[in-house]
Amino acid sequence: MARAYSLVGGLSFALCVACGDDAGSSSGGGGSGGATSAATSSTSARSAKSTGAGGDDPGPEPCVLAEAEDLTGQAAVTITSEGINYEPRCVRVAAGTAVTFVSPFQMHPLRGGEVVDGQGVVDPASPITPQNSGTEATFTLDEVGDVPYFCSFHASIGMFGTIWVE
Repeated sequence: MARAYSLVGGLSFALCVACGDDAGSSSGGGGSGGATSAATSSTSARSAKSTGAGGDDPGPEPCVLAEAEDLTGQAAVTITSEGINYEPRCVRVAAGTAVTFVSPFQMHPLRGGEVVDGQGVVDPASPITPQNSGTEATFTLDEVGDVPYFCSFHASIGMFGTIWVE
């Protein structure tokens, strides 16, 4: 239902209000529930390590070690957020490398963990600790292994990556 409200100077705007329960609706068009349902059904059709953006666009593929950018010769590495992407997203580093994330963490909260079925799953043992504010955080990665990370707001649309520590 749309309602018009009068503003100063005779301007008006429409406020859309979702009415009733659209759970049985196949159109998915009522309120924000429709968008959530579409995203949920889209992601449930993907594999367990799904990371897509919904619809026909599967979003970025999960990081693959063979395709990761080799930064093993650098003592310090910087990963930045650009829009809803990390750059570089998939990297190899040597043990002991200081990895700095530069991002507005209030808009892109950083988490250590994986994206499974389009949802970020925090790894409490990750060396990447949660960042909710500020614009820079540095982590020294001493243990060999893979260190996945993601933006808690945008993981389902592809804002994630992996650091392989060698």
